[in-house]
Amino acid sequence: MKKTIVLVALIFVSLATIAQTSYGVRAGMSLSTYYSAQSIYQFKPGIHIGGVADIPIGSSKFSFVPGVYFADKGTKTEGYFPPKNVDFFVRPEAFDFKETHYNYQLEIPLLFTYKITLNEKLTLKPQIGAFVSYTMFERINIKRDYFYSIYTNPPSEISEDYYFYDDIYLGFGGNLGVSAFYNKYSFTLSCDVGYSNYEVTSYFYESEGNYPNICMFFSLGYNF
Repeated sequence: MKKTIVLVALIFVSLATIAQTSYGVRAGMSLSTYYSAQSIYQFKPGIHIGGVADIPIGSSKFSFVPGVYFADKGTKTEGYFPPKNVDFFVRPEAFDFKETHYNYQLEIPLLFTYKITLNEKLTLKPQIGAFVSYTMFERINIKRDYFYSIYTNPPSEISEDYYFYDDIYLGFGGNLGVSAFYNKYSFTLSCDVGYSNYEVTSYFYESEGNYPNICMFFSLGYNF
């Protein structure tokens, strides 16, 4: 196993040193959510910024494109507490709620692209590959609209920050997209679908597992 990993690393190093590697920066908007059977999860806008390397594979039109990004993923939720399908003997409070989950990650995409030349200045590059990600911390903002409460002055807004010191939360998945290049500028539309070992849940709903994450990227880029 170790020999295989070393061989793969040597191949990528050889490609990087022999081929004419180019570099680029990317930044833009993202739309992310957690897919589940519960309808409370909705897309949340965020931002991402990072860089990529384009390593041609021999004399072909294929390239290996690794990169690194800082990405604000997460989700929005809306619902009612207590859940309408759960009966409580005593209901101390009832309210509508809206949540915003900010999940700040470092993401490493490992992509393969194919170059399609349309003219001297315009090219397209479909991309497919995988990614791994590391969740640095998460922030949850909660707003409540009360119908009633037995408590005096219940909080209408709560913010909580989670810094992960007790474990390493990693994600992985696949990526599919396409980039349009005009001279040194580019626009990329792509989508991540993957899982994380961090259990995602609404603040008021119990989670039964780790939901797959979905994130769409709209990126503007400059290529050196």
